[in-house]
Amino acid sequence: MEQQPEKKVNYVFLPDTASVMALYEVVHGASIRCTIAPTPREADHCCGVCLIFEDDTMQNKIRELAEAHAIPIDAFWSQSDRNDPERYRFC
Repeated sequence: MEQQPEKKVNYVFLPDTASVMALYEVVHGASIRCTIAPTPREADHCCGVCLIFEDDTMQNKIRELAEAHAIPIDAFWSQSDRNDPERYRFC
């Protein structure tokens, strides 16, 4: 049986919430799939929110868009997808 490649989740860390919101608008406007999410505990980044994007080939494009709009990026980070289908089940 062929093993599936490990799925990664890609994060963009920014210095503050306003920068996260600004980058989201720019990246989403460029038709790059992304979402705003809490920063993973493992990342230990101070802002508390970050931008998640699926396609890791978009990292350079996101960096270019941020630079073009003077939005500071602290770091890019990725980790294995640990999506838990039971996460939002409360009852």
